[in-house]
Amino acid sequence: MKRISYIAMMAILFTSCGKNLSEITSAPKSNSQTGVIASCTTKAQAVELSEAHGLQFRVINEKRKLIEFFHIKEVELKRLLPRAKTKKNVFFDEPLVQGDNFEAQAGVNYQYYGAHNRESRTSDISRFFPHLDQVEGHDIINNVQGQGVTIAVIDTGVYYNHPHISPNIKTNNNDRHGNNGNGADDDGNGYADDYVGWDFVNGDAFPIDDHGHGTHVAGLAAGTYAGIAPQAKILPIKVLGADGRGDLGSIAAGILYAIDNGADIINMSLGGPGGSSVTGQIRNLLSSIQVAKQRDVMVIAAAGNGGSDGIGDCNDAEPVYPASFDESNLISVASVTSYNTLASYSNFGGESVHVAAPGGSQENGGLLSLALPSCFGQCSQSTQPYTRSSGTSMATPIVSGLAALIKSAKPSLNHNQIFNIIENSGIEIGDLQGIIKSGQVINVRNAILDALN
Repeated sequence: MKRISYIAMMAILFTSCGKNLSEITSAPKSNSQTGVIASCTTKAQAVELSEAHGLQFRVINEKRKLIEFFHIKEVELKRLLPRAKTKKNVFFDEPLVQGDNFEAQAGVNYQYYGAHNRESRTSDISRFFPHLDQVEGHDIINNVQGQGVTIAVIDTGVYYNHPHISPNIKTNNNDRHGNNGNGADDDGNGYADDYVGWDFVNGDAFPIDDHGHGTHVAGLAAGTYAGIAPQAKILPIKVLGADGRGDLGSIAAGILYAIDNGADIINMSLGGPGGSSVTGQIRNLLSSIQVAKQRDVMVIAAAGNGGSDGIGDCNDAEPVYPASFDESNLISVASVTSYNTLASYSNFGGESVHVAAPGGSQENGGLLSLALPSCFGQCSQSTQPYTRSSGTSMATPIVSGLAALIKSAKPSLNHNQIFNIIENSGIEIGDLQGIIKSGQVINVRNAILDALN
């Protein structure tokens, strides 16, 4: 992940407030294809405008009344919808995620075939996953494993048929899926057959990862074998394509979907080379973080991976969003090496970056986590591929997993209390004083014990 000043989530700039031939379901693939997003606009209104003016539209979030209209100028749409807030959608030409050992695969709508037999760690596995030992997360304490907590991974999707994540995929039993799908929105949330999350890139109920980044992130947070929270649920939300690129409207929709569909924690490991171009587009992101806060949802955001030189920058001087927003439910995460020194690529900030966590580095080849299987569909129990990657993208889900453990240990804790435990239970590192707000690398054991006391 690079320069996370990203994301596009003017999301809640737009909050609150039977497909037809004119309806488009897939996201734009370039800026020449983007439209204008209107808030407080119903699908019925969109159909009416389409019939009256020959417009095409995309329903970004029906419940939140967000519609993208195509082939019309913003000023003209504002005239037709005087009560709506409008915003030109933006497609980010550069990838918003990056990392080693990720290769795009052909996108296929593989259904979720169900949970594999759970394979859990029964002994110390720090030989293969030293970051677990580094944060004292290799032991299960008082059987706290993230039970009852949901982490939304807003990313390139999640390969939910991987044997070491399939038991932890959050399912929506009020809707159908795959071969059993009926094309209907049975639970009335605006998304038909969304049994295992949603794909906002292709506009369907198959948020399968065709890149690799989202699956790697999900495994670090809640893989059944080596995740920080090995029994937390993962809600897959695909907002980026196989090339790691995406648009403002889809990312906004993904955040809203997470908030509305039971996420306790939102993991934001987005950024990438295109992140630096997003700054001007996300001034209204603050409201989305505040809406999440009102729903007691934690947001864990990567501090970013420096500029084009690959050297970490100071977020105090050059804010990176959403990580730099000063909100009580948002934690900004830097990356340290296996020696607990700041990784050379990691952004930092004595006021704006809260904690650090292992993110991989050149000396260890990156953190080991889930890779895309080669089974292309229903995977056997023995198909368990892993790969290595580095970045604040990888440090962030480790903190998301810790937040899930704390919430699981004591469900009554609110976001303020979880934030304080994470920020104050780590291990102080001399080299981090003054460049990370807490001066600490997170510590799982201390945090759980603090939550239980």
